[in-house]
Amino acid sequence: MALRLSACRDDIMAFIQVTASQGQRHPLPLSADNSLPERHVLIETLRKAAPLLGIKPSVLTTLDAMLSCLAPKRNHHVVFASNATLAFRRNGITDRTLRRHVEMLRDAGLLERRDSPNRKRFTRHNTTEGTTLRFGLDLAPLFTRLAEFSALASQATAEQEQVRYLRCLLRSTLHAHPEHPMALEAAKYLRRKTDVATLKFILSELPEMRLEAESDQPSVPAPESKPNETAATNGQYVRHHHNSNKEGTDTKRTAFTLTDLKSACPEAMQYAVSPIETVEDVLAHAQTLAPMLGIDSANYKTAQAHVGPLGAAITVWSLLQYHNRIRSVGAYFRSLTSGSKSTNFDPFILIQQLRKQHRTAWDCPRTIT
Repeated sequence: MALRLSACRDDIMAFIQVTASQGQRHPLPLSADNSLPERHVLIETLRKAAPLLGIKPSVLTTLDAMLSCLAPKRNHHVVFASNATLAFRRNGITDRTLRRHVEMLRDAGLLERRDSPNRKRFTRHNTTEGTTLRFGLDLAPLFTRLAEFSALASQATAEQEQVRYLRCLLRSTLHAHPEHPMALEAAKYLRRKTDVATLKFILSELPEMRLEAESDQPSVPAPESKPNETAATNGQYVRHHHNSNKEGTDTKRTAFTLTDLKSACPEAMQYAVSPIETVEDVLAHAQTLAPMLGIDSANYKTAQAHVGPLGAAITVWSLLQYHNRIRSVGAYFRSLTSGSKSTNFDPFILIQQLRKQHRTAWDCPRTIT
């Protein structure tokens, strides 16, 4: 019984820590159970943002080797491994190449060098005063800018998608007008790496293609309210659940506010770089969080078509709370929203479950009498 109450108090303190304001938080050790994404998810996010950051794949591989040297449970982000150890984990690159990659990462704002007088990497503790000196490669800037890198990854993914679309449109235009005076010159750009602006300029000089395609954006019908019903207030979401197993038209209404969503998903609020005050803020923040969890843009768009933009966003917010229990968040997200588990899936139920868990945690006794 004492062990159960002790574990309950730990859960309560963890919830207080994550929901407290930034200035009131206590410096607890970072661990594998916190809101930081897994290493492969972090590297995948940086890989997508690499074109905008100017980082080469080989440099990201070196960064991945540094991340592998960090302990799962720690209260810092300093890498103490020597160059020989990092070179070994990097499949035997030269010391010169390793030092060049470290400087590139430092210039990109992903790490800071904390060099000791003898250039060695180590730590010294002062148990009397409770202070510590750490000398090594500090990756704290990387973890501090996670939300920024996730936004860059989304932007880079959107640009690459637009480039592929414009290249396909250019190829189709040249196929339809092979005798155009600029056809031969424009075809050369299909064998080069081009950007959006260049492709748009080339297409503007060619005959316009008539596209017979519908928009991929899902249509969201405006909600209808009956005269005898009161509409929800600002920041309140109202959801109707229909139970097909019951006879007749039995309808159950489940409503929650924006405050309920933020309190149920404190992990998502940790990454918010601006206040979450409207539904649009919820949608935008979910698109920032999705790449961090391994959810690509195609997977996210498919989810929007099946469960709606708000449903997809709420699912991302909720899965961030459970990401430590899920082996592949991207695959599980696809299964819930458009795969085998999507038949009876309702994203709003996830919020109800999280709110119930938090209420249960607060109901636990905080002291042993």
